[in-house]
Amino acid sequence: MKKHYLLPLTLALALLGGCSQQGSLPAEETAAPEAAAMQDAVVLTAQSLALAEEDIVLAETTATVPEGVSWAKGVVTIESAGTYRLTGTLTGQVIVDADGPVELILAGVSVTAAQPGDCAMEIRSEADVLLTLEAGTENTLSDGASAANSAASAALYSRGNLTIDGQGSLTVTAGANNGIQCKSALTVAGGQLAVTSANHGLKSAGLLTVSGGNITVQCGGDGLCAQAGRLTAGDILLSGGSLSISAGERGMDSEGTITVTGGDISILSTDDGIRGANVAVSAGHLVIDAGCDGIQAETLLTVTGGDFQITTGGGGGDAINHAGESFGMGGPSGEASGEAETASDVSAKGLKSDGDIAISGGVFDLNNADDSIHCAGLCTISGGAIAICSSDDAVHADDMLVINDGTIAISDCFEGLEAYAIEIHGGEIDIRSVNDGINANGPETMGMGGFGGASGEASGEAEDSSTDSVSGSDITYYRQTGGSVKLVVTGTASNVGDGLDSNGSVYIDGGTLIISTNGSTQEGAIDYGGGELVITGGIVIAGGSSMMQESLSASSTQCAAVLATNTQAAGTEVTILDEDGSVIASAVMEDTFSCLILSHPDMTVGHVYTVTYGTESTALDFTSTTVVNSSGGFGMGGMGGPGGMGGPSF
Repeated sequence: MKKHYLLPLTLALALLGGCSQQGSLPAEETAAPEAAAMQDAVVLTAQSLALAEEDIVLAETTATVPEGVSWAKGVVTIESAGTYRLTGTLTGQVIVDADGPVELILAGVSVTAAQPGDCAMEIRSEADVLLTLEAGTENTLSDGASAANSAASAALYSRGNLTIDGQGSLTVTAGANNGIQCKSALTVAGGQLAVTSANHGLKSAGLLTVSGGNITVQCGGDGLCAQAGRLTAGDILLSGGSLSISAGERGMDSEGTITVTGGDISILSTDDGIRGANVAVSAGHLVIDAGCDGIQAETLLTVTGGDFQITTGGGGGDAINHAGESFGMGGPSGEASGEAETASDVSAKGLKSDGDIAISGGVFDLNNADDSIHCAGLCTISGGAIAICSSDDAVHADDMLVINDGTIAISDCFEGLEAYAIEIHGGEIDIRSVNDGINANGPETMGMGGFGGASGEASGEAEDSSTDSVSGSDITYYRQTGGSVKLVVTGTASNVGDGLDSNGSVYIDGGTLIISTNGSTQEGAIDYGGGELVITGGIVIAGGSSMMQESLSASSTQCAAVLATNTQAAGTEVTILDEDGSVIASAVMEDTFSCLILSHPDMTVGHVYTVTYGTESTALDFTSTTVVNSSGGFGMGGMGGPGGMGGPSF
């Protein structure tokens, strides 16, 4: 039965004579259709033409060819536009050098290049070519070479736009270099495609599109590689199909933008899983196991949807091994002084951008030997469900971190959230960290460094000021206006961090903040350097050490208290009761504590409240002030912060 296919408009017009001069146009003009291909690639259009099939029958060293096709010395050369159906076996080459577009139907064909420097199939013309894999057939193309014969550019090579479609299978083997290489746009829309190559699997100098099919790539280089063409940036677009890549270098590498709007993608790579100038994901299922970064963008990484499972550097979970590395006057020789160092000192981050990151949707399972989310600019999280296990920082931004919504569950990390300035306006955040749960790591305004200084990147680093979107200040700070934050610092008594550490001020304007850190160390539940702790709203129950007890600012407008206690055991429940004995709020402290910071919107001036912890209790008297700094059961207060020794009421 003859088959009819809808061909690109350029192909149809050429066969009708409307583009009869295409083969003689200058290179710049022949590439013009490639610019339009940025939107729809070489897709089939409503403009179509029914083409009669011509058979090419291959028989080892001979071939039966129709008019418009020549045969000589093991080489089949297609010289005229049209549709050709190939069957049989050939040791030699199939060359397409037609005066217009061509459709090749592979219907049980096997071509192996006879010479080490030859391609099995070489499309020399710049006209569009549609490679259709006939249903129920198996087809193979091989350069017949080894890596030593690097003269062969690819087993399947095309100068013009190439589309692979159909319901059959194609196995491409390239022992010398690339599997499939296209100097223009390359599209895979259907079929079973298996590529094994010494270098890159699929390579284009223009748009590389996967919209369907089942693709398997095993290669020594990049799985998918898109370089800038004459008129294109070298983008990769994934919108459907199934893609499985095992790469000796990167899974996908683009000089332009990588866009994922669908598909089932699995990547095992020695280097980065996905790398592009820009990366945008809105849908699809991605499983990445990378030796280096999972997804890396040079400028912008945007995620609005999709399902992600990203493992890098063998995975996270050993953050405890880095505990204490950032203490003291210096730090390890990792990314920056004071930052946790991975075993190999190789960047093995989950999501990374040298510019900004914006996440507003998606489901993430991030298991990383390095930071799970890392950017050099602004990181904004406005949605999604993110689970993190990291051996370094869970979320790190050199500039500012803003969380507006979403759920973030961090089961293990060195530091939880780290940025020059941090704002939390919504979301559900649960952090278990070895070092600081949250660290606003801009320059220490007291100028100390070391103890109480920047424990993230090097002290004094990130001098390019971030700006508080509320106050306009360019000083490092932590601000919470909403959301729910729970911090548990899991380090040992000798290796532990603050619950919330800011090298500037801490502003609690709303939301819920529950903190538990060790009560017998020089680390506090909330630590600020050179700024102040101001509470104007929200619920705060924070347990830590009285040795680093900080004072509340008189600028606080919501009733709040700092209370030093006898050291309490891990698992102690802290409860706030009103004058009638009704519970206002309670929380279980998972670690020991000897100091509490407490605040609640229901606590008001003119009333006395009772705080119970274990078998002990303390009265908080707000009869004349909104701020109480009390010695409580401990009787001595603590070291205090810049506000003084603690103890007296304002």
